[in-house]
Amino acid sequence: MRPDEAFHNEDEINEEKAAPAQMEPESSRRRFLSCLGALGIGSVIFQRSLAAQVAKEQSVTSEMVQSAEWIAGIELEEEERDEVARALRRNLLSAERLRETLVDADTVPAFVFRPDFFYQQASGENRHSDAKPQVAFSVDPKAKKGSDEDLDFASLRSQASLLARGQVSSKELTELYLGRLKKYDPLLKCVITMLEEYAMEQAKASDARRAKNELRGNLDGIPWVTKDLVALPPWKTTWGAEPFKDQVRTETATVAEKLEAAGAVLMAKVTLGAMAWGDQWFGGTTRNPWNPEQGSSGSSAGSASAIAAGLATFALGSETLGSIVSPTTRCRTSGLRPTFGRVSRAGCMPLAWSMDKIGPIARYVEDLALVFPELLGQDGKDPTLVDRGFRWPMKTELSRMRVGVPGGLRGAEKQALEFLEAEGAEIVDLDLGSELPTSAMSFILGVEASTVFDDAFRDDPKADYGKWPSTFRETQFIPAIQYVRANRLRSQLIVETEKKFTEVDVILGGNDLLLTNLTGHPSIVVACGSDKSGEIELPGVVKLTAAAYREQHLLHVGHALQQALPPLPSRPPLDAWVERISDDSPGEKP
Repeated sequence: MRPDEAFHNEDEINEEKAAPAQMEPESSRRRFLSCLGALGIGSVIFQRSLAAQVAKEQSVTSEMVQSAEWIAGIELEEEERDEVARALRRNLLSAERLRETLVDADTVPAFVFRPDFFYQQASGENRHSDAKPQVAFSVDPKAKKGSDEDLDFASLRSQASLLARGQVSSKELTELYLGRLKKYDPLLKCVITMLEEYAMEQAKASDARRAKNELRGNLDGIPWVTKDLVALPPWKTTWGAEPFKDQVRTETATVAEKLEAAGAVLMAKVTLGAMAWGDQWFGGTTRNPWNPEQGSSGSSAGSASAIAAGLATFALGSETLGSIVSPTTRCRTSGLRPTFGRVSRAGCMPLAWSMDKIGPIARYVEDLALVFPELLGQDGKDPTLVDRGFRWPMKTELSRMRVGVPGGLRGAEKQALEFLEAEGAEIVDLDLGSELPTSAMSFILGVEASTVFDDAFRDDPKADYGKWPSTFRETQFIPAIQYVRANRLRSQLIVETEKKFTEVDVILGGNDLLLTNLTGHPSIVVACGSDKSGEIELPGVVKLTAAAYREQHLLHVGHALQQALPPLPSRPPLDAWVERISDDSPGEKP
């Protein structure tokens, strides 16, 4: 950001000549608190004390500053009090003008989070690459159509192979999935907007292209669903929240454009917890297909639930702090959270500009590897984007790979470790601890989210914003200095973490969700092996993490694990749950 652009012009407000701003008391108090927080002046108690006086008197005086000094634990000279009072009066007027100017959610700040600089600083190498993704795809000669349910749970590669051999059409495949979406959504509550007519139009167009040998790629004719923070006009983009349930965005999200260009068939916009927190949205709670008495976790609630239930081939989700990793773990399916800056967020609901990431969710790791490269590439809209190479499949033998283990493995992670050891992989103890205050940086998300939704929350603070209102209120009292300082420490954390992560090829397990979302490192959840919840048999799940831009390492190891340890059982007993749970069950049951 150029600081000269922030300097006042001569025709700007002259505070000494301007009359005190006249506002309603509560409005004045809220704006003043925001102003104090932005200035970093005093403690929360100090700010509240001053704000209460300002709301009453409609101005700021040196006497007010003095009366609040003891609460703040500071002592100012008279000249300093006058100076602070003048500064606060100026900033009240500035805050008023800023509030009067509308800012759309798609407008990014004038500063950009680019962790790639710190990744390179950690390694001492310039790993920039403009190389286009290289994906080798071959038809699977063993792919068989089988029953409808076999087809619905088949991999993307199998479905693409059947399409290529003419054993199934995109129209037929889409109709099967649309039927399952209608049948199981009353149980799972995973759909916000069905796009049946649009989906059938896309499927027929794909079949027509195939007949002319004009296919667009590996995804042509493959049905998918998207988390409803991806904008796609003229349909609604609700962000899962009551205040936005009728919202229609004007610009199509880049990821939706890319998948449409690839020929994929979008069938539905699925649920997310209100404004990307949890699994509760304005229509209820999205359910875990393996146990519909339990929420699916979130916030990519509908994406993970729908894929685990066999309602689409793949889905798009997003993550700011666990929103792909958490629901895919709960729903026992696979999901890739890419390195920050790999996939454009343009046209997707922002939550935290320096933490948001878009990634694919699917049942099979190989499907993630086929979808991911279709999402890559510059769009001239998201300023955080970087180009890095990607190659699939990766040929490195597992015996030549180093696997970091932070300790505390559970369930399928132990099975995965035994397999990797048997394959000859080098197992390395890895300490993810840091002397830097990682947990103290977590408020960065809340500050950025509160900024995104500041106008909406101030206009209607009583609306149903899900779990967010307390965060929206609390972050008004966080000084700008604290936010900037946390991000300065965050740059050190990125360098430190990248140095550790580059010592190995992948990391198995580990409690690193906050750490890696702050640093922007990629993770994958892999459905593999088996697990138990009480007496219930469930497929296992394994989380892998890697250094920046090593998605292909994650996919390579994850695919090997899934091939050697296929998830068992392979599909949830949805029909049994439909019979077991009636529509009028009490409480949180569907």
